Amino acid sequence: MNRGLWLILVAMGLLFYQCRTVKEIQKADIPEIKGVKGLASQCVALDTIQSILISKAEAMLIFDGERYEVTLTLYSRKDSILYLSAVNSGYEILRASVMSDSIKVINRLNRIVYRAPLERRFGYQYPVNFRDLQNLVSRYYLCDDMELARDDMEKTIEFDFDEEYIKKRLYLNRDLLQLTRFDFYHQRTRSFLNGERVDDGFKVYSNFMITEFEILTKGGAVTYNRPLEIKMDVNPRKYTFTELR
Repeated sequence: MNRGLWLILVAMGLLFYQCRTVKEIQKADIPEIKGVKGLASQCVALDTIQSILISKAEAMLIFDGERYEVTLTLYSRKDSILYLSAVNSGYEILRASVMSDSIKVINRLNRIVYRAPLERRFGYQYPVNFRDLQNLVSRYYLCDDMELARDDMEKTIEFDFDEEYIKKRLYLNRDLLQLTRFDFYHQRTRSFLNGERVDDGFKVYSNFMITEFEILTKGGAVTYNRPLEIKMDVNPRKYTFTELR
């Protein structure tokens, strides 16, 4: 598995979270309201959340005709860091962190540490930035962007995050208030990241950093406001360090 694939897993692993965040903490006495008003009412109940821990999620990655099955753990601290661990057959094969300006990936199989900037010319070199990835972890993070939401009053709430060179859209089901689709496209680099809900999982397609691939993610147990010590240091005598530009 090449270096680009590891970085892809950092971003793609964030997408397994479905619709549990609001459902599990929504108070029973809060009336069920649909559409943007419903999402706004739930945001009030979510304003004490500072971190989300998702564990034991399943992912199937298909790349170059090969299939990789992993169990994922994701930790998100609001506006701070996204952390990911991928385990295959009881052995951690990947540990990664994403911050506002950088990505760090520990490839334990090949004992390589990759570090890469998240921002380049034309804006971000990828079709997504830290804020986008955070929004894909949970709709809780969309509470800060309610002014960007458009309600068609029938089926969909659309969030428009367009930048100068990058078209960005997130779509939620206005009844269930769950992410149903997202589309990111970089007009200069022609890289894309798309996703859609499939049964009880989420299927993601992309071509950035490596050739086209897809990943299907689902499940995961959720814990809120749990402190987690993030360790991204390794023994420098046992690992090779590579800076990606």
